[in-house]
Amino acid sequence: MNKARTELHQFFLDKARHLQNEIDLEIAKIGGEHMLISREDLIHWVYYAREQVETYRTICRMLEEKAEGADTGSILRELRETMEQDRKSIAQLQKKQEEERKALEKLRKEADYYRQALDALGGKQK
Repeated sequence: MNKARTELHQFFLDKARHLQNEIDLEIAKIGGEHMLISREDLIHWVYYAREQVETYRTICRMLEEKAEGADTGSILRELRETMEQDRKSIAQLQKKQEEERKALEKLRKEADYYRQALDALGGKQK
């Protein structure tokens, strides 16, 4: 594998490991796999997350050229969908960061006015 493919492989391998760890932690929190039936919200998340882990592992096999029989079309479709969702998430985060930056700027200006008022009022008492 060349450097670019190696980096891609490592990225998806890390994502698979991280997501699998998250799945294991969530299942452990509720008392084990047998308790999933009592948590409909979690069972859906676990099902979806496990599919994601398998997708990441398939991508790794594809990069290793060991993915014989894999449905590469569905993997590519899923990647495109994920990419679009990620773009939307990034746009939302950037918007939120901009709003927070503006709010912080406003608070700094207000803090400066308070400081000036304290200086002015404190100066009169001397």
